[in-house]
Amino acid sequence: MGTSEPSSAEDAAIAWFVRLRDENAGTRDRRAFEAWLQSDPAHERAWHELEQIWGRLDTVSGSASARSSLSLQPRARPRRSAARHLAAAAVVLLGLATGWQLAPAGLLADYRSGIGERRTISLADGSQMELGPGSAADVTFGGGQRSVRLVAGEAFFTVARNAGRPFVVEAGQGKVEVLGTAFDVKLRADDGVEVVVTESTVAVSAARGEPVRVSQGQGVSFDRAGLSPVRPADLDSAQAWRQDQLVFHDAPLSTVLAELRRYRRGHVQLIGSNLGERRVTAVFDARHIDAALDSIARSLDLRVLRATNWLIALVPA
Repeated sequence: MGTSEPSSAEDAAIAWFVRLRDENAGTRDRRAFEAWLQSDPAHERAWHELEQIWGRLDTVSGSASARSSLSLQPRARPRRSAARHLAAAAVVLLGLATGWQLAPAGLLADYRSGIGERRTISLADGSQMELGPGSAADVTFGGGQRSVRLVAGEAFFTVARNAGRPFVVEAGQGKVEVLGTAFDVKLRADDGVEVVVTESTVAVSAARGEPVRVSQGQGVSFDRAGLSPVRPADLDSAQAWRQDQLVFHDAPLSTVLAELRRYRRGHVQLIGSNLGERRVTAVFDARHIDAALDSIARSLDLRVLRATNWLIALVPA
Protein backbone atom coordinates (compact mmCIF):
# COMPACT_ATOMS: atom_id res chain seq x y z
CA MET A 1 0.00 0.00 0.00
CA GLY A 2 3.04 2.23 -0.34
CA THR A 3 3.87 5.35 1.60
CA SER A 4 0.18 6.12 2.15
CA GLU A 5 -0.41 3.02 4.25
CA PRO A 6 -2.48 3.71 7.41
CA SER A 7 -0.39 4.41 10.50
CA SER A 8 -1.63 1.53 12.68
CA ALA A 9 -2.03 -2.19 12.16
CA GLU A 10 -5.74 -1.88 12.96
CA ASP A 11 -6.33 0.81 10.33
CA ALA A 12 -4.30 -1.17 7.81
CA ALA A 13 -6.38 -4.30 8.46
CA ILE A 14 -9.56 -2.35 7.79
CA ALA A 15 -8.02 -0.91 4.62
CA TRP A 16 -7.12 -4.38 3.39
CA PHE A 17 -10.62 -5.62 4.19
CA VAL A 18 -12.08 -2.98 1.89
CA ARG A 19 -9.46 -3.50 -0.79
CA LEU A 20 -9.92 -7.28 -0.97
CA ARG A 21 -13.71 -7.01 -1.18
CA ASP A 22 -13.53 -4.67 -4.16
CA GLU A 23 -14.90 -6.27 -7.32
CA ASN A 24 -11.66 -5.46 -9.17
CA ALA A 25 -9.37 -7.05 -6.58
CA GLY A 26 -7.12 -9.66 -8.15
CA THR A 27 -4.09 -11.87 -7.64
CA ARG A 28 -1.77 -8.89 -7.31
CA ASP A 29 -3.85 -7.50 -4.45
CA ARG A 30 -3.96 -10.89 -2.72
CA ARG A 31 -0.19 -11.28 -2.96
CA ALA A 32 0.36 -7.77 -1.61
CA PHE A 33 -2.01 -8.55 1.25
CA GLU A 34 -0.14 -11.77 2.09
CA ALA A 35 3.15 -9.86 2.09
CA TRP A 36 1.70 -7.25 4.45
CA LEU A 37 0.19 -9.93 6.68
CA GLN A 38 3.49 -11.79 7.08
CA SER A 39 5.69 -8.72 7.50
CA ASP A 40 4.74 -8.08 11.13
CA PRO A 41 3.06 -10.18 13.84
CA ALA A 42 0.98 -7.11 14.73
CA HIS A 43 -0.55 -7.20 11.25
CA GLU A 44 -1.61 -10.81 11.67
CA ARG A 45 -3.08 -10.16 15.12
CA ALA A 46 -5.08 -7.17 13.84
CA TRP A 47 -6.40 -9.14 10.88
CA HIS A 48 -7.37 -12.12 13.05
CA GLU A 49 -9.28 -9.88 15.44
CA LEU A 50 -11.14 -8.11 12.64
CA GLU A 51 -12.21 -11.47 11.19
CA GLN A 52 -13.34 -12.71 14.60
CA ILE A 53 -15.46 -9.63 15.23
CA TRP A 54 -16.82 -9.63 11.70
CA GLY A 55 -17.74 -13.29 12.01
CA ARG A 56 -19.59 -12.77 15.30
CA LEU A 57 -21.51 -9.78 13.94
CA ASP A 58 -22.33 -11.65 10.76
CA THR A 59 -23.73 -14.56 12.79
CA VAL A 60 -26.00 -12.14 14.64
CA SER A 61 -27.13 -10.46 11.41
CA GLY A 62 -27.69 -13.74 9.57
CA SER A 63 -26.09 -12.31 6.43
CA ALA A 64 -23.66 -14.86 5.09
CA SER A 65 -22.95 -12.78 2.00
CA ALA A 66 -21.67 -9.89 4.10
CA ARG A 67 -18.62 -11.78 5.37
CA SER A 68 -15.15 -11.64 3.99
CA SER A 69 -14.13 -14.80 2.16
CA LEU A 70 -10.78 -14.80 3.98
CA SER A 71 -10.50 -16.83 7.17
CA LEU A 72 -7.51 -17.11 9.49
CA GLN A 73 -7.39 -18.59 13.00
CA PRO A 74 -6.54 -16.17 15.84
CA ARG A 75 -3.30 -16.76 17.70
CA ALA A 76 -3.22 -13.93 20.20
CA ARG A 77 -5.62 -11.51 21.80
CA PRO A 78 -4.86 -7.91 20.80
CA ARG A 79 -4.77 -5.09 23.30
CA ARG A 80 -8.11 -3.73 24.44
CA SER A 81 -7.86 -0.38 22.59
CA ALA A 82 -7.16 -2.18 19.32
CA ALA A 83 -10.07 -4.55 19.87
CA ARG A 84 -12.42 -1.64 20.49
CA HIS A 85 -11.15 0.12 17.37
CA LEU A 86 -11.70 -2.97 15.23
CA ALA A 87 -15.06 -3.70 16.80
CA ALA A 88 -16.29 -0.22 15.93
CA ALA A 89 -15.01 -0.63 12.40
CA ALA A 90 -16.65 -4.02 12.03
CA VAL A 91 -19.98 -2.63 13.23
CA VAL A 92 -19.76 0.08 10.60
CA LEU A 93 -18.75 -2.42 7.91
CA LEU A 94 -21.58 -4.77 8.83
CA GLY A 95 -24.12 -1.99 8.84
CA LEU A 96 -23.06 -0.70 5.46
CA ALA A 97 -22.88 -4.15 3.91
CA THR A 98 -26.39 -5.07 5.06
CA GLY A 99 -28.02 -1.72 4.35
CA TRP A 100 -28.36 -0.61 7.97
CA GLN A 101 -27.17 2.85 8.96
CA LEU A 102 -26.73 4.66 12.24
CA ALA A 103 -29.34 7.31 12.99
CA PRO A 104 -28.34 10.56 11.28
CA ALA A 105 -27.96 13.88 13.06
CA GLY A 106 -31.32 15.55 13.45
CA LEU A 107 -33.38 12.36 13.50
CA LEU A 108 -35.74 13.92 16.06
CA ALA A 109 -35.79 17.39 14.48
CA ASP A 110 -39.05 19.07 13.48
CA TYR A 111 -38.10 18.93 9.80
CA ARG A 112 -35.48 16.83 8.04
CA SER A 113 -34.50 15.68 4.57
CA GLY A 114 -33.08 12.35 3.51
CA ILE A 115 -29.81 11.57 1.78
CA GLY A 116 -29.97 13.10 -1.70
CA GLU A 117 -33.33 14.76 -0.98
CA ARG A 118 -34.22 18.46 -1.12
CA ARG A 119 -37.28 19.54 0.80
CA THR A 120 -39.11 22.88 0.88
CA ILE A 121 -41.19 23.76 3.96
CA SER A 122 -43.70 26.61 4.11
CA LEU A 123 -43.57 28.10 7.60
CA ALA A 124 -46.49 29.54 9.54
CA ASP A 125 -45.55 33.18 8.83
CA GLY A 126 -45.31 32.67 5.06
CA SER A 127 -41.54 32.23 5.03
CA GLN A 128 -39.99 29.30 3.20
CA MET A 129 -37.16 27.01 4.26
CA GLU A 130 -35.52 24.79 1.63
CA LEU A 131 -33.52 22.01 3.24
CA GLY A 132 -30.58 20.57 1.37
CA PRO A 133 -29.91 16.81 1.39
CA GLY A 134 -29.15 15.24 4.77
CA SER A 135 -30.34 18.34 6.63
CA ALA A 136 -32.51 18.98 9.68
CA ALA A 137 -33.99 21.94 11.54
CA ASP A 138 -36.12 22.75 14.57
CA VAL A 139 -38.69 25.55 14.27
CA THR A 140 -40.15 27.65 17.11
CA PHE A 141 -42.87 30.20 16.31
CA GLY A 142 -45.00 32.00 18.87
CA GLY A 143 -44.94 34.79 21.43
CA GLY A 144 -43.48 37.25 18.97
CA GLN A 145 -40.68 34.81 18.14
CA ARG A 146 -39.68 33.34 14.79
CA SER A 147 -36.77 31.01 15.43
CA VAL A 148 -35.12 28.18 13.48
CA ARG A 149 -32.27 26.00 14.68
CA LEU A 150 -30.31 24.36 11.84
CA VAL A 151 -29.26 21.01 13.31
CA ALA A 152 -27.56 19.46 10.29
CA GLY A 153 -26.72 20.22 6.69
CA GLU A 154 -27.78 23.31 4.78
CA ALA A 155 -30.88 25.43 4.24
CA PHE A 156 -31.97 28.35 2.07
CA PHE A 157 -34.39 30.78 3.69
CA THR A 158 -36.82 33.18 2.02
CA VAL A 159 -38.17 35.23 4.92
CA ALA A 160 -41.51 37.05 5.00
CA ARG A 161 -40.99 40.61 6.23
CA ASN A 162 -42.35 41.42 9.69
CA ALA A 163 -40.73 44.37 11.47
CA GLY A 164 -42.22 43.38 14.81
CA ARG A 165 -40.99 39.78 14.70
CA PRO A 166 -37.34 39.28 13.72
CA PHE A 167 -36.54 35.95 12.07
CA VAL A 168 -33.59 34.23 13.76
CA VAL A 169 -31.64 31.23 12.47
CA GLU A 170 -29.28 29.59 14.96
CA ALA A 171 -26.50 27.33 13.70
CA GLY A 172 -23.34 26.11 15.36
CA GLN A 173 -21.87 28.79 17.61
CA GLY A 174 -23.81 31.74 16.21
CA LYS A 175 -27.00 33.09 14.69
CA VAL A 176 -28.42 35.10 11.81
CA GLU A 177 -31.12 37.71 12.47
CA VAL A 178 -33.29 39.31 9.78
CA LEU A 179 -36.56 41.10 9.16
CA GLY A 180 -37.16 40.03 5.57
CA THR A 181 -34.54 38.68 3.19
CA ALA A 182 -33.15 35.58 1.44
CA PHE A 183 -29.98 33.79 2.50
CA ASP A 184 -28.21 30.43 2.74
CA VAL A 185 -26.86 28.85 5.93
CA LYS A 186 -24.58 25.82 5.85
CA LEU A 187 -23.08 23.73 8.67
CA ARG A 188 -19.60 22.60 7.63
CA ALA A 189 -18.05 19.26 8.51
CA ASP A 190 -15.62 21.04 10.87
CA ASP A 191 -18.59 22.50 12.82
CA GLY A 192 -18.11 25.93 11.30
CA VAL A 193 -20.98 27.78 9.62
CA GLU A 194 -21.16 29.65 6.32
CA VAL A 195 -23.74 32.36 5.56
CA VAL A 196 -24.36 33.82 2.09
CA VAL A 197 -26.94 36.57 1.50
CA THR A 198 -28.81 36.72 -1.81
CA GLU A 199 -31.27 39.50 -0.95
CA SER A 200 -31.28 42.48 1.46
CA THR A 201 -29.15 42.44 4.65
CA VAL A 202 -28.75 40.22 7.71
CA ALA A 203 -27.01 40.58 11.06
CA VAL A 204 -24.68 37.70 11.96
CA SER A 205 -23.30 37.14 15.44
CA ALA A 206 -21.09 34.47 16.98
CA ALA A 207 -20.11 33.41 20.48
CA ARG A 208 -17.11 35.75 20.25
CA GLY A 209 -16.76 39.15 18.65
CA GLU A 210 -19.17 41.89 17.63
CA PRO A 211 -22.10 41.21 15.25
CA VAL A 212 -21.58 42.11 11.59
CA ARG A 213 -23.95 43.14 8.83
CA VAL A 214 -23.87 41.06 5.67
CA SER A 215 -25.57 42.40 2.54
CA GLN A 216 -26.67 40.95 -0.79
CA GLY A 217 -23.75 39.34 -2.62
CA GLN A 218 -21.70 38.94 0.54
CA GLY A 219 -20.84 36.06 2.83
CA VAL A 220 -19.32 35.37 6.23
CA SER A 221 -18.34 32.30 8.23
CA PHE A 222 -17.96 31.62 11.94
CA ASP A 223 -16.89 28.93 14.38
CA ARG A 224 -15.86 28.72 18.03
CA ALA A 225 -13.10 31.25 17.41
CA GLY A 226 -15.51 33.89 16.13
CA LEU A 227 -16.47 35.58 12.86
CA SER A 228 -14.45 35.81 9.67
CA PRO A 229 -14.26 39.10 7.76
CA VAL A 230 -17.26 39.79 5.52
CA ARG A 231 -16.30 38.94 1.92
CA PRO A 232 -17.78 38.99 -1.59
CA ALA A 233 -19.68 35.76 -2.33
CA ASP A 234 -20.26 33.80 -5.53
CA LEU A 235 -24.05 33.58 -5.41
CA ASP A 236 -24.28 31.09 -8.27
CA SER A 237 -21.92 28.67 -6.53
CA ALA A 238 -23.60 29.14 -3.15
CA GLN A 239 -27.02 28.28 -4.59
CA ALA A 240 -25.88 25.62 -7.07
CA TRP A 241 -27.08 22.81 -4.79
CA ARG A 242 -30.65 24.01 -5.38
CA GLN A 243 -30.14 23.10 -9.04
CA ASP A 244 -28.51 19.72 -8.32
CA GLN A 245 -25.01 21.08 -8.87
CA LEU A 246 -22.08 20.95 -6.45
CA VAL A 247 -19.35 23.53 -7.02
CA PHE A 248 -15.91 23.36 -5.41
CA HIS A 249 -13.07 25.88 -5.78
CA ASP A 250 -9.69 24.65 -4.49
CA ALA A 251 -11.45 22.72 -1.71
CA PRO A 252 -9.72 20.05 0.41
CA LEU A 253 -10.73 16.55 -0.62
CA SER A 254 -11.92 15.88 2.94
CA THR A 255 -14.37 18.79 2.61
CA VAL A 256 -15.57 17.58 -0.78
CA LEU A 257 -16.25 14.07 0.48
CA ALA A 258 -18.09 15.38 3.53
CA GLU A 259 -20.41 17.18 1.11
CA LEU A 260 -20.84 14.22 -1.23
CA ARG A 261 -21.82 11.98 1.68
CA ARG A 262 -25.05 13.97 2.05
CA TYR A 263 -26.01 12.94 -1.48
CA ARG A 264 -25.22 9.22 -1.47
CA ARG A 265 -26.32 6.46 0.88
CA GLY A 266 -23.59 4.39 2.45
CA HIS A 267 -20.11 5.51 3.39
CA VAL A 268 -17.19 6.93 1.43
CA GLN A 269 -13.85 6.66 3.22
CA LEU A 270 -10.37 7.99 2.49
CA ILE A 271 -7.61 5.47 3.21
CA GLY A 272 -4.11 6.92 3.14
CA SER A 273 -2.14 9.64 4.88
CA ASN A 274 -2.74 13.27 3.88
CA LEU A 275 -5.17 12.40 1.08
CA GLY A 276 -7.75 14.71 2.59
CA GLU A 277 -5.47 17.68 2.02
CA ARG A 278 -5.43 17.28 -1.77
CA ARG A 279 -7.30 20.08 -3.55
CA VAL A 280 -10.37 19.80 -5.77
CA THR A 281 -11.78 22.32 -8.24
CA ALA A 282 -14.80 20.92 -10.05
CA VAL A 283 -18.53 21.04 -10.73
CA PHE A 284 -20.41 17.80 -10.08
CA ASP A 285 -23.94 16.64 -10.83
CA ALA A 286 -25.45 15.92 -7.42
CA ARG A 287 -27.63 13.20 -8.97
CA HIS A 288 -24.60 11.14 -10.02
CA ILE A 289 -22.23 10.94 -7.06
CA ASP A 290 -20.51 7.75 -8.21
CA ALA A 291 -19.48 9.56 -11.40
CA ALA A 292 -18.15 12.40 -9.23
CA LEU A 293 -16.04 9.95 -7.21
CA ASP A 294 -14.63 8.43 -10.39
CA SER A 295 -13.78 11.92 -11.68
CA ILE A 296 -12.02 12.80 -8.41
CA ALA A 297 -10.03 9.58 -8.55
CA ARG A 298 -8.85 10.26 -12.10
CA SER A 299 -7.82 13.84 -11.39
CA LEU A 300 -5.99 13.07 -8.12
CA ASP A 301 -4.38 9.77 -9.14
CA LEU A 302 -6.52 7.73 -6.77
CA ARG A 303 -8.35 4.43 -7.03
CA VAL A 304 -12.00 3.84 -6.15
CA LEU A 305 -12.57 0.59 -4.25
CA ARG A 306 -16.16 -0.60 -3.96
CA ALA A 307 -16.37 -3.25 -1.24
CA THR A 308 -20.16 -3.08 -1.54
CA ASN A 309 -22.53 -0.46 -2.91
CA TRP A 310 -22.67 0.85 0.66
CA LEU A 311 -18.95 0.99 1.33
CA ILE A 312 -16.52 2.83 -0.94
CA ALA A 313 -12.90 3.74 -0.30
CA LEU A 314 -10.54 6.10 -2.11
CA VAL A 315 -6.92 4.95 -1.98
CA PRO A 316 -3.69 5.87 -3.79
CA ALA A 317 -3.59 4.38 -7.28
